[in-house]
Amino acid sequence: MSDDTTNHGPIENPSDMTRLISEISGNDPISSSGLRASLIVLSGWEIGKEIDVTQSPVVLGRSTSADAFINSPSVSRRHAKIELVQDNQTEYFIITDLKSSNGTLVNNAPAISTRLQDGDKIRMGDVVFKFVLQDSIDVQFHQEVHRRIHFDQLTGLLKMDAFRQRMDEIIRQGRRHHIFTLAMTDLDGLKRVNDTHGHLAGRMIIREMGAMMRATLRPSDLAGLYGGDEAIILFPETPLIQAKETAEALRRVIQDRVFTFQENTFGVTISQGLAEWPRHGDTVEKIIAAADKALYTAKHAGRNCVCTADDA
Repeated sequence: MSDDTTNHGPIENPSDMTRLISEISGNDPISSSGLRASLIVLSGWEIGKEIDVTQSPVVLGRSTSADAFINSPSVSRRHAKIELVQDNQTEYFIITDLKSSNGTLVNNAPAISTRLQDGDKIRMGDVVFKFVLQDSIDVQFHQEVHRRIHFDQLTGLLKMDAFRQRMDEIIRQGRRHHIFTLAMTDLDGLKRVNDTHGHLAGRMIIREMGAMMRATLRPSDLAGLYGGDEAIILFPETPLIQAKETAEALRRVIQDRVFTFQENTFGVTISQGLAEWPRHGDTVEKIIAAADKALYTAKHAGRNCVCTADDA
């Protein structure tokens, strides 16, 4: 951890960590310091993700009942536990292996119940974490790193790898029995805009498409950039007929938008194809293919419409 405003050197041991937090806060070393203990994912699974472990104990594992869900087959369902220990005037965190299949390592040494220090590397299966004590600036930094890794910078939508990862988590958490709807979308008329007004105008439209999606979709919905001006949307716990209502709302928002670029005005529309899990596909590949086929139907039905896999 970098030096703080009081110019302390690096924290070497838990007692130093406690002393530093106490000096910053002048009060309780954990709850009143404004700092929080976190795990930062360094490799495997979702790189850059931060897991707050300040409010301990925190059980980490592949089970959906774990406090911190880690979607990696090399991680046991209940792999390890992190908790805060209060020992006289000292507070520190320990990590305890919960009889996991692949074990828990701290700085490459097997850990049964190990005291953590700032900067320790923790390995669970093929996932590596860094244990850190963060102030608000550190938190913002790691959140920005995570955003840049997993989100497209132009549209603000999830990159496709990150979208697939979230989709896999939803399928795993639902134990393949819950219903959700997947949509494939494509802008209509973008080539005309590029040819008439230039690619900067087309880039502006793609950027605004992302903004309109994020403003129109529900907080629980996931939207990713599939490629170019194609997007993919997942509506969790949502049957086809209900998801179609949100898709229609998005269609109207984009249809009604008037774009202005270098004193020229123009518009585009969007075509969408929807498929319901698991009725139209019980694997990721099948459900995407079903939604893509419905999108193809929408394109050939005149564009600017929403079609479903039942229509294809």
